Amino acid sequence: MEIRGRTAIVTGSAGGIGRATAVMLAARGAADIRLVDVKEDALAETARLVADTGARVTTHILDLSDIAAVETWFQAHGDVDILHNNAGVVSGLPQFPDVDAARLRWIIDVNVTSLVAATQVAVQAMRKRGGGVIVNTVSTVALGTGFYDAMYATTKAAVMMFTRCCAPLKDECNVRVAGMLPGLVDTPILDTTGAGGKSEWMKTVLANNEACTPEDIAGGVVALIEDDSLAGGDWLAVRRLDGKIEYQWGHADTI
Repeated sequence: MEIRGRTAIVTGSAGGIGRATAVMLAARGAADIRLVDVKEDALAETARLVADTGARVTTHILDLSDIAAVETWFQAHGDVDILHNNAGVVSGLPQFPDVDAARLRWIIDVNVTSLVAATQVAVQAMRKRGGGVIVNTVSTVALGTGFYDAMYATTKAAVMMFTRCCAPLKDECNVRVAGMLPGLVDTPILDTTGAGGKSEWMKTVLANNEACTPEDIAGGVVALIEDDSLAGGDWLAVRRLDGKIEYQWGHADTI
């Protein structure tokens, strides 16, 4: 899809990958970008950066754990060409199995249920306007055998499966749903893995792996949006190795 002149929603856009994607979409000519997050001050900074490119930008404070609110908001604002379902959370402390049921529900609703609900409403709107592109932020942990944060890994695996199951929407609705699988990325979410900062296990991960920048991932999101030759359900994993960005492409029928 040609990004110039398009309308887009980016969730989780107060910082990190969401902010980088919003700014990059604006730089490539997106006309109208709707920023969604719960962090009002940081969201305002993203809006300033987007506005500096000349794009029209609006900010929307939305708690993605409130599924009824998500459905209502997307019914009012979800008539767009591009949706980047980027928002996500990690478990923090305590980890499973010591985490309480309310927090388990919160993690699942933010990472999975809200994404499915947003996609459902957006697909219906995109079908009426002739098509669109949806990119879901997954994680390379969905390609592995396990991860220390069990709930994060489980919900991201669910998003990966959902993305693959949306493959037929390209033919049925002209809506192409794709998966962006970031490897390790240096974003503020890493500081929520522990009690008021990075957990010990995350420090170990950082010490033994190269971290991508949010802009590395945003570049992959843009690549997924722009290439209409891709099939529905395709995905792109982005990692950094020996100082270089590495792309791994995959399809709905492959892991």
